[in-house]
Amino acid sequence: MKSQFIMSGLIGLASLVSAGRSSQSGDAFLRRHMPEFQAAHHMRRRAVAAAEPKNQTGEVLPPRFRDNGTEKFFVDGKKLPLINWDVGESYAGNLPITDKKNETSELFFWFFPTATKEFVEKKEIVIWLNGGPGCSSLLGFLEENGPISWGEGMEKPKRNPFSFHLLSNVVWLEQPVGVGFTKGNETIYNEDDIAKQFIGFWKNFSKTFGLEGWKVYIAGESYAGMYGPYLAKHMLDQKDKKYYDLSGLLVYDGISWGDELQSSPVAFPYLDQHYNLMPVDQPAFAKLRDLDKSCGFADFRREYFVYPPKGPIPSPLPHAKVHPNGSYVDRGCAEIFDLIYIEALKKNPCFNIYNIVDRCPERNDPLSGKDSWFNRRDVQSAIHVKPHVKWAQCKQVFPDGVEDQSEPAGVHALPQVIEQTKNVIIAEGTSDYLLSLNGILLGIQNMTWGGKLGFQQAPSDPFYVPAYGYDPEKMYDDDYDSNFYGHELPAGFGVMGTSHHERGLWFVVSQLAGHEGPEYTPSASFRILEKLLGRIDSLSQVSAFTLPQISNITQPKGELGNGTVKIPCWTRDC
Repeated sequence: MKSQFIMSGLIGLASLVSAGRSSQSGDAFLRRHMPEFQAAHHMRRRAVAAAEPKNQTGEVLPPRFRDNGTEKFFVDGKKLPLINWDVGESYAGNLPITDKKNETSELFFWFFPTATKEFVEKKEIVIWLNGGPGCSSLLGFLEENGPISWGEGMEKPKRNPFSFHLLSNVVWLEQPVGVGFTKGNETIYNEDDIAKQFIGFWKNFSKTFGLEGWKVYIAGESYAGMYGPYLAKHMLDQKDKKYYDLSGLLVYDGISWGDELQSSPVAFPYLDQHYNLMPVDQPAFAKLRDLDKSCGFADFRREYFVYPPKGPIPSPLPHAKVHPNGSYVDRGCAEIFDLIYIEALKKNPCFNIYNIVDRCPERNDPLSGKDSWFNRRDVQSAIHVKPHVKWAQCKQVFPDGVEDQSEPAGVHALPQVIEQTKNVIIAEGTSDYLLSLNGILLGIQNMTWGGKLGFQQAPSDPFYVPAYGYDPEKMYDDDYDSNFYGHELPAGFGVMGTSHHERGLWFVVSQLAGHEGPEYTPSASFRILEKLLGRIDSLSQVSAFTLPQISNITQPKGELGNGTVKIPCWTRDC
């Protein structure tokens, strides 16, 4: 974060260099002004620390869903352990997956009606799903997009100014059976089994809270690239808008097209593009480059990573050897992803495949270990977990250690949802190595929907995130309001990536975002949710956020230019 002085100083430095001055002149400039740089940085931190804390997420609204039928789920927002503010109306607990009287399998939910009075009349609800498979959506609740923000490295929880429940009613759902606070035995083998659990639960949930006829939006990340499309498909297949009016789907960094396509073929390009953050010595880099070439990945990308697509990608991929009986074996090329990971760990022992920007030391996580927030007995009592149980972030949910037996969602489920809703958003973050940008794009280029294969044009439109009060150009002026909206957890604004739309499918990639988009770029994720809900027309639209507290913020003038993430790109030179 830099002041106007720092910006002008760096521009001055650039002028010196462009005028042919020696690098020593630049060094002298930096040495001369370094104390001022440091003073400005510390001034910014002191200003934020000194700002008066206040509830910028609006007044606490009176309960709207509390009645005799929901009383047993009501959570007292003033009495959550370690939370020093009233989080407002919410409901938590378990509901069965069928309407059978003796049903023992139950999913767990934490439901927050919207905290924004201007949106209370909107009959809509967002379902949030984390991935895994087998990871709790309460991870997203506390560390990403819930009303309480308590992420890694944070000393204490804070209000989340970009909580999804400020825009709509939201339920964070633990599913399938076996995850988190759910009850019952693991009996699933595929996504259809998972969807059957969800369909039964959702009808019970809708009846309990009187949500009949409401629009339903599904949002999630990672393995929600499988969960989301299949759950959405099954909702549409019910042909019952009283309970299953599926109106849109949003997936962050999703595994929708399978490991074969989304991993090894795009691993080396990711290393090459991010060589500054994933430094590898020259001999190792050469070996990895040669392996990428010998496996046929380089030629494969040149042939199939094009706009419009050449045609369906053949299966198996070129690095697999087909046997006469129809089976095939990998020639070891799948190891390139792991080999790169090992090389990255050599230089950065805390290398994080979910966010390559991370460095040592590792930060404390309020959700890790037996002492995590959700393992506190008083927390479990507050959200109606009975009896008290040991909560874990993730666990195996398929019996006997088997893998999901479903075909990738991108084959049939996801195209069906796109075609029937015309409202699907695939989002990605550039700092995610696990499920990287090019793997997502390859998957899209191999998917048929709306009568065509893939995107016909390469994504290039800007992804605009509105200004909301934070202004680094003015933050050191005497009259600057350091108590701007979200000042305790500021996030970026302006053009923050690239977006594109064709035939009912939106694609957006955010710079600086890791695997968990709402955690790393909360303002960008807030804007994406506005698009899912139909509050804005385009992800390139220059307009303020629709949240009333910041809807009157003047937006910067001028051309946006193209998106800031070049597509297609698989080398450091593009």
